Amino acid sequence: MNGTRRRARLTAGLLGIGAMLGCACACGGSGGTGRPTAVARHGTPPAESATGVHYVETQAAAPVSARCDAPALIAHRGETGDGKNLPENTWQAELDASAAGVTYLNVDVRWTSDGVPVALHDATVNRTTSETRPQTPIAGLTAAQYVALDARGYAGDTKSGRIDPAVHPDTLAQLLAKVAPTGKPIVIQMEADPYLAADAGTGTGTGTGTGTAPQRDFANLAQVIQRSGYAGRVIVAGWSLADLRALHAASPNVELAYLYETIGKKTLPTSRQVTAVGAHLLYIDFRTLDAAEITSWRSTGLRVWTWTPSERAQWQKLRAEGVEAIATNWATNYLRWAPIPCSADSSE
Repeated sequence: MNGTRRRARLTAGLLGIGAMLGCACACGGSGGTGRPTAVARHGTPPAESATGVHYVETQAAAPVSARCDAPALIAHRGETGDGKNLPENTWQAELDASAAGVTYLNVDVRWTSDGVPVALHDATVNRTTSETRPQTPIAGLTAAQYVALDARGYAGDTKSGRIDPAVHPDTLAQLLAKVAPTGKPIVIQMEADPYLAADAGTGTGTGTGTGTAPQRDFANLAQVIQRSGYAGRVIVAGWSLADLRALHAASPNVELAYLYETIGKKTLPTSRQVTAVGAHLLYIDFRTLDAAEITSWRSTGLRVWTWTPSERAQWQKLRAEGVEAIATNWATNYLRWAPIPCSADSSE
């Protein structure tokens, strides 16, 4: 009788192990890598390791293929797509994204005429504020003038909607002070004349030009980050290698990412050029990415993030190709998709 029970227990154990291995194979793996899954879930965002890669705890007995890991989620400009239409790049939008369960927050930065870094994507303030003068550049306003405006939320998909007098645009210092208690890492994107000015003086399309932002601007940005209490939990992204080099000199402890637009560009800087300025992260738009490129960059030590796919099929493709983080305007939809196993995703 005892021998029969022992054989039954052994058989059950072997069946359980077989089931787990079968799951790993169904996910497209080759026995698994032992790497825990990086799925972001509501209320339980993955913890950040010493290398900056995000993980959540899983049972070691059930390894998962890397292509089944949902990339970490970046809330692009604080957007979630939850229908609240909160103005982009405001602390209200960032807190909403944090509450939704995103992995990273994200804010764009430009500078005012008095050198203050403020939360803003466009070179002009008209789309996102109550400013009525046409084509008003942020470089022509002081910080005090900018934050006195009302913020503008979205109207459907027009991205130029209702004015919300209860919400004002923020300086970067104001936004960081509000969102720092969330403990979420934040990606700060320097949006000073991307695409064109990043290549000033070269015409090469590589982002290796001199850039245009004064050294004062980088010093002010570094100071705001250091005083915010966010230092060490910040990734600063820029379109120009020269800009990243200057920021690295002003704040050596801040992680850097090189932003790249694939459409209309000629040549991507080499991995050596990117890492030489202190950046170890390539933050690239998703439209022309392929698995071979991603594998090549990662083999040189660059981590690969991407922006801003909005559809499930695009997220599936990027997950399969090995992208580590995705910025999207549709965080709520992404969080519904992320926990779905590869075996249940018919396109993979």
